[in-house]
Amino acid sequence: MTKVEKYLRGAFHAWDFLIDFPLPESVRGRFGGKVDSTTVLAGFPLVGLAVGLLLALAAVFCSAVFKPVVGSIIFAILTVVFLDLKDSARGIGLLTSAFLVRRNGIHLSEALPRLTGDWERIGNPLASVFVSLLELGKTALLFTLAFNGAKLWIVVILVGAFLVQGMLATEPDRESGVPILAVPQENRRVCWWTAGIIGLFALLFFPFGVLAAALVVYFCATGFAGYFRRNFGGVTPDFITLAGSLTELFLLVIGVLSVSMSN
Repeated sequence: MTKVEKYLRGAFHAWDFLIDFPLPESVRGRFGGKVDSTTVLAGFPLVGLAVGLLLALAAVFCSAVFKPVVGSIIFAILTVVFLDLKDSARGIGLLTSAFLVRRNGIHLSEALPRLTGDWERIGNPLASVFVSLLELGKTALLFTLAFNGAKLWIVVILVGAFLVQGMLATEPDRESGVPILAVPQENRRVCWWTAGIIGLFALLFFPFGVLAAALVVYFCATGFAGYFRRNFGGVTPDFITLAGSLTELFLLVIGVLSVSMSN
């Protein structure tokens, strides 16, 4: 097995952690073989790179076929739909649940284990208002990026968010103490190195933005990990999904600020 095939297998397995859309059976048969956990961890930012490039290409196509405003709107809507549905809307459900908890005056550290991404359990009329405003905000920010020629920033968003989720997956599980993705401590930097190489190329397009994004991703990965360890003894799949969704929002805002400062 070549190194390229090895890392493609790692990205394939990372896809199963990150995205609920099933890959074609032909791809599953080609890259579904066993691979070590370190390579799977390296695959998290690679999945972000691959999906981000596809979305950026879709944005370029939309801008070429339609007028810039229309093309940017289509890109923004398609990207919001993908970001929501990649985890079957659990991420936005957890954000909504956290909003409702804070509105009721409950400290988040007390309520975090009870947050849910299940829409049937949320059942609060205010949820629709919150989600509508959040979706409009995300669409507006993505439109701003696309309209100002920063379509490739979606790569930075996904690489960063998926890196955070990958690093949190190596933390002990809250219940069992066994990590979802058991990677030796000394090998965990592979995820950072992989994202760093991608970041070097992104620096050519967004010099200031990528540096700011790197700081945000670092503090999200280490901050969330430390917070979950101190307060809950480890992570859960919902904790990881929530952290990834928050990182996406932070990076989206950083991207728009970067574009605004460069114009």
